[in-house]
Amino acid sequence: MLKTLDLDEYRKFRASDLSGGNKRKLSVAMTLLVYPVVEFLDEPTCGVDPVSRKHLFQMIKRLSSSAVLMTTHRMEEAERLCDLIAIMVNGSIVCYGSPTYLMETYGGGYEVICAVDMGKSNENEVRRQLWNKLP
Repeated sequence: MLKTLDLDEYRKFRASDLSGGNKRKLSVAMTLLVYPVVEFLDEPTCGVDPVSRKHLFQMIKRLSSSAVLMTTHRMEEAERLCDLIAIMVNGSIVCYGSPTYLMETYGGGYEVICAVDMGKSNENEVRRQLWNKLP
């Protein structure tokens, strides 16, 4: 598990001396070692690098005999890991269902249409102006 999560080089470090992302990986790894009946994960990949995040996803998915209750701000994480998703706003559940149901019901997304009059501007100038207007 240490190798899978790129923690092997830190095996002799105190947990308090690890970076935030490595502390997160270590705490999740420690709970996964015991194959719990119920696993509670609060933002399990917050501050974790993309490769380790993928490995954590794989480990969590292997907990087929466990119930996993997870909080996250990442919808793609919830879609990949969860059979059912509850979305809360101000402490109240506002929608609940499978990832497929939520995407079909609420996943219309946004469409951005940008029309540019090139006129006297060159392409790089237009890109710069558009980039500067982004939030």
